[in-house]
Amino acid sequence: MLLQEMAKEYRSNTALMELRVRQLQAARRRARQPEVRYRLKQRINCLQGFINESRKAVFMMEHYYERGGDGHENRAAV
Repeated sequence: MLLQEMAKEYRSNTALMELRVRQLQAARRRARQPEVRYRLKQRINCLQGFINESRKAVFMMEHYYERGGDGHENRAAV
C-alpha cells in the first residue's frame, strides 16, 4: 500500500470519527442526567484525541517524501 493510499484511508476514518463526535454532542445536549452528560463528554474527548492523532498521521504520510525530494512519492509504505 502506498503512503498516499494509507493517508486516504486515514482521512476516511477520521471523517467517520468526526461524524460520531457530532452525534455524541447532539446526544449530550439532549441528555438530562449529569452522569450521562459526563460520560458522553468523556467519549467525545477520547474521540477528539484519536482524531487529532489521525490528522497528524495523515499529514506525515502526505508530506513524507517532500524532505528528500527524490521523487519517491509512489513508494510503498509496507
